[in-house]
Amino acid sequence: MRILFVGGDKRMEYAALKLSKHFGVSFYGEELSEVYQAVVLPLPLTKDSATVFSPNFENPLTFEELFDEINKYTDEHTTVFAGGGCYKLTELCEKLGLKLVNYFDDEPLTLQNAALTAEAAMCMLSQSGDGALLNSQTLILGSGRIAVFLAERLRACQSNVTIAARNAAKRERLRLNGFDTIPLEYIPNVIQTFDYVSNTIPAPLFDEKLFSKMKSGSVYQELATMPSEFKKTMTSSAPHCGVKYINAGGLPGKYFPKAAGEFIAAALKTQLDLKG
Repeated sequence: MRILFVGGDKRMEYAALKLSKHFGVSFYGEELSEVYQAVVLPLPLTKDSATVFSPNFENPLTFEELFDEINKYTDEHTTVFAGGGCYKLTELCEKLGLKLVNYFDDEPLTLQNAALTAEAAMCMLSQSGDGALLNSQTLILGSGRIAVFLAERLRACQSNVTIAARNAAKRERLRLNGFDTIPLEYIPNVIQTFDYVSNTIPAPLFDEKLFSKMKSGSVYQELATMPSEFKKTMTSSAPHCGVKYINAGGLPGKYFPKAAGEFIAAALKTQLDLKG
């Protein structure tokens, strides 16, 4: 089986290296001369829903440009594997008769990616100032995979962790697992007690008014994907209130590309073996 890798950061290089032990692997940008049974697009797939995530390319590569160039190297037996979903990509694959698989739907990979994100987030918090996680007060916003993994790791460092979440059932599950929990609407009443705040909810919950209630010298970490304009506002308003702001997106690729890439390779190999 021949596989064509397109775009991505260093973790995709590690994924390709791992898979090259089992399959023939090529990279977009090299000279292509045969039909590929699989085209692998990166994780994350895209940052703008129009171009392939490819930080190492000189110019952004749109999905249309990509398939215009590689169309003659695909056929009805080619499967496109993508690290996420995108309407434009789905539309193109349907038009060209190519099967599309979102390999990030694989739950083990999602969990592994969340665990790597939590590990990197904890390291960033630990190194973010003159304080220590030991005996600190940390507030985590959200109750998803990353939030729970991060809470467990911070607790192991003896930080006192509180989790803020909308869902009452999830709060109760977390409470029974030994964590303090609060509804999101309680945050303004208690925010001044925390040394660290880590957000995993992709919604604009904080503003300058809320930052102004935080301890001077405290740390706010943004793990969620937010609109760029909102992040710009946060980046300026937090320091204005004496709060250190950390933009912490894409951590697995930045901190653990080898492990992240090998996890991706394992998920892809399962799918490729099924493809035969």
